[in-house]
Amino acid sequence: TFRQIIQSASGDRIIPDATFMLGESLFLRQNYGNAAPSFLEVSTKYPNSPRAPEALLRLGQSLAGLGEKETACATLQEVDRKYPRATSSIRQAVEREQKRVGC
Repeated sequence: TFRQIIQSASGDRIIPDATFMLGESLFLRQNYGNAAPSFLEVSTKYPNSPRAPEALLRLGQSLAGLGEKETACATLQEVDRKYPRATSSIRQAVEREQKRVGC
Protein backbone atom coordinates (compact mmCIF):
# COMPACT_ATOMS: atom_id res chain seq x y z
CA THR A 1 0.00 0.00 0.00
CA PHE A 2 2.79 2.43 0.83
CA ARG A 3 4.46 1.71 -2.52
CA GLN A 4 1.18 2.49 -4.30
CA ILE A 5 0.84 5.76 -2.42
CA ILE A 6 4.41 6.73 -3.31
CA GLN A 7 3.90 5.93 -7.01
CA SER A 8 0.53 7.66 -7.32
CA ALA A 9 1.34 10.76 -5.27
CA SER A 10 4.34 12.09 -7.18
CA GLY A 11 5.27 15.53 -5.90
CA ASP A 12 2.84 15.27 -3.01
CA ARG A 13 3.73 16.21 0.56
CA ILE A 14 2.74 12.74 1.80
CA ILE A 15 5.61 11.04 -0.04
CA PRO A 16 8.16 11.46 2.79
CA ASP A 17 5.70 10.00 5.30
CA ALA A 18 4.70 7.13 3.03
CA THR A 19 8.36 6.37 2.25
CA PHE A 20 9.20 6.42 5.95
CA MET A 21 6.26 4.15 6.79
CA LEU A 22 7.30 1.71 4.05
CA GLY A 23 10.75 1.55 5.63
CA GLU A 24 9.26 1.26 9.10
CA SER A 25 7.04 -1.68 8.10
CA LEU A 26 10.07 -3.46 6.63
CA PHE A 27 12.24 -2.57 9.63
CA LEU A 28 9.73 -3.98 12.10
CA ARG A 29 9.83 -7.26 10.17
CA GLN A 30 13.65 -7.15 10.47
CA ASN A 31 13.97 -6.75 6.70
CA TYR A 32 16.81 -4.28 7.18
CA GLY A 33 18.22 -4.57 3.65
CA ASN A 34 14.97 -3.34 2.12
CA ALA A 35 14.17 -0.88 4.91
CA ALA A 36 17.48 1.00 4.68
CA PRO A 37 16.89 2.47 1.17
CA SER A 38 13.54 3.92 2.27
CA PHE A 39 15.11 5.62 5.28
CA LEU A 40 18.02 6.83 3.16
CA GLU A 41 15.59 8.31 0.64
CA VAL A 42 13.70 10.25 3.32
CA SER A 43 16.90 11.58 4.89
CA THR A 44 18.46 12.64 1.57
CA LYS A 45 15.56 13.63 -0.69
CA TYR A 46 13.46 15.17 2.06
CA PRO A 47 15.95 16.49 4.64
CA ASN A 48 13.48 19.11 5.89
CA SER A 49 10.72 16.59 6.50
CA PRO A 50 9.69 16.13 10.13
CA ARG A 51 10.44 12.42 9.53
CA ALA A 52 14.05 13.02 8.44
CA PRO A 53 15.76 12.79 11.87
CA GLU A 54 13.89 9.59 12.72
CA ALA A 55 14.63 8.21 9.25
CA LEU A 56 18.35 8.78 9.80
CA LEU A 57 18.11 7.03 13.18
CA ARG A 58 16.28 4.10 11.58
CA LEU A 59 18.85 3.99 8.78
CA GLY A 60 21.58 3.62 11.41
CA GLN A 61 19.60 0.90 13.15
CA SER A 62 19.04 -0.90 9.85
CA LEU A 63 22.74 -0.77 9.03
CA ALA A 64 23.53 -2.15 12.49
CA GLY A 65 21.04 -4.93 11.85
CA LEU A 66 22.93 -5.74 8.65
CA GLY A 67 26.22 -5.93 10.58
CA GLU A 68 27.57 -2.68 9.11
CA LYS A 69 28.83 -1.32 12.43
CA GLU A 70 31.13 1.45 11.13
CA THR A 71 28.55 2.80 8.70
CA ALA A 72 25.83 2.53 11.34
CA CYS A 73 27.91 4.52 13.83
CA ALA A 74 28.72 7.19 11.23
CA THR A 75 25.04 7.44 10.33
CA LEU A 76 23.97 7.75 13.95
CA GLN A 77 26.51 10.56 14.48
CA GLU A 78 24.93 12.41 11.58
CA VAL A 79 21.61 12.70 13.41
CA ASP A 80 23.04 15.18 15.94
CA ARG A 81 25.08 16.98 13.31
CA LYS A 82 22.29 17.40 10.75
CA TYR A 83 19.42 17.77 13.22
CA PRO A 84 20.64 19.53 16.37
CA ARG A 85 17.02 20.41 17.15
CA ALA A 86 15.76 16.83 16.93
CA THR A 87 13.38 15.85 19.70
CA SER A 88 14.83 14.58 22.93
CA SER A 89 13.29 11.15 22.29
CA ILE A 90 15.19 10.90 18.98
CA ARG A 91 18.45 12.04 20.59
CA GLN A 92 18.00 9.57 23.46
CA ALA A 93 17.27 6.76 20.98
CA VAL A 94 20.46 7.64 19.10
CA GLU A 95 22.49 7.46 22.32
CA ARG A 96 20.95 4.10 23.24
CA GLU A 97 21.64 2.72 19.77
CA GLN A 98 25.24 3.97 19.80
CA LYS A 99 25.82 2.16 23.10
CA ARG A 100 24.08 -0.99 21.87
CA VAL A 101 26.13 -1.09 18.67
CA GLY A 102 29.35 -0.13 20.47
CA CYS A 103 30.15 3.07 18.61
